[in-house]
Amino acid sequence: MKLHLPQIKRLHRRGLTLMETVIALGVIAVAVPLVLSATAVSTRSRIHAETDTRSAWLARTIQRELTDAWRNLPSAMFTPAPSFPNFASANAPEVLLFDAEGRFLFRGTSHDYLNGSRHPQAVYLVSVHSQRQNPANITTTENLLARVQITVAHNAKAPLAKRNPCAYTVLIPRQITP
Repeated sequence: MKLHLPQIKRLHRRGLTLMETVIALGVIAVAVPLVLSATAVSTRSRIHAETDTRSAWLARTIQRELTDAWRNLPSAMFTPAPSFPNFASANAPEVLLFDAEGRFLFRGTSHDYLNGSRHPQAVYLVSVHSQRQNPANITTTENLLARVQITVAHNAKAPLAKRNPCAYTVLIPRQITP
């Protein structure tokens, strides 16, 4: 039986050559790590953006709660109301714990602040302290402004040195109730 030339060519084209296989594996070996690293970077960026947004939201909520407490309105976070304008300190702040959705859990302790919380739902640890702030254009002995430092730290379970903090400073005027 005699094979025709087109049949011989078809027999040789059935598979990939060794060189084609090596090149394909090389392309895959380079492409897969690049895709995986790009995915990891975008996931980390998304997580940081979420925590930064939640931190700003929590700082605003705490500012509102503190203002209400100084107006003698009920506040779950600040009972009893802290003194105006000075309360706590940078070394021993008020500690508040929140879950992943930003719901207030309870007030923390100095142990929570330094070593991390043991509460299973705690995700955000917030430290708050304030001091008197004198307005630059007013000379008075009266307490008119409180400079409040709010630090929202992600990963409430981590010790102080390993947390990812977002710090906010707000000025809250003295609250006069009619």
